[in-house]
Order: sequence, then C-alpha cells, then structure tokens
Amino acid sequence: MHQPDLGTIASVRRFNRFYTRAIGVLGQSYLQPDFSLASGRVLYELATRDAVTALHLRGELGLDAGYLSRILKDFERRGYLTSTPSASDRRSRDLRLTEAGRQAFAALDALSQGEIATLLSPLTSVGKARLAAAMTTIQAVL
Repeated sequence: MHQPDLGTIASVRRFNRFYTRAIGVLGQSYLQPDFSLASGRVLYELATRDAVTALHLRGELGLDAGYLSRILKDFERRGYLTSTPSASDRRSRDLRLTEAGRQAFAALDALSQGEIATLLSPLTSVGKARLAAAMTTIQAVL
C-alpha cells in the first residue's frame, strides 16, 4: 500500500478541521440539545431502514458496543424504539423506530436541512455545483 506524504495528510486534516467547524458538529450537541452527533446518526440509520440489528448498526457506524447500547437504551426510554426477535437470526433483535421516533427524526432532519441550506445560501448555483462535485469526488476517492 502506498503511504501518503505528510503534505497530503496535513491537507486532509486541515480540511477535516475546517469542515467540522463549518457544519457545527463540534458543539456540545449537534442541531439540538437532545442528540449528540452519534445519536443523531443512529436515529438517521434507524429512520432510513425498515428494521436493523444493533450488530449491523455497529458495523455500519463503527461505534463501540457499549456506546451504541446506551444510545439505544436512551431511545427506548424516550419511546423512540421497539425491538422484536429477528426473522433471520433469533439471537438478534430487529430495531424499528416508533411513530414518536419517526417524529423525532423528522424534526432533527428538518433542522439539518435548514443548517445546510443556510451554509449554502451565500453560494451561487455554480458554487453549489462545484461543492457538490467536489464532495462526490471525495466520497469516490475514499
């Protein structure tokens, strides 16, 4: 495997610092006080699937099992989450959002959409297209 040079590493790290600051994820909570960045992402993953297991979420998000467990227990406490035995593996449980969980996601998603719209609002249509293309390139390369 080819090792990146120190300049490339520094550029990626500089971009990461810039972008996390630009989208506001460094604050105590992201978008609203009830959700950390990780819990918001777990909520997103649950909202965009019919059912998912905790093991799948761990693999998808790279979260520590204990940390994910605490997030899921919090969602259950809030009435956002139900679990049933998995049809494909009886040792696992299928996780699904309740209607309250879907409403919480919709509110969080609307906040996120608004934040990004605000971030993009000063850009011209050409600037927005360039930004989207650059982000697509970053995704494809990584």
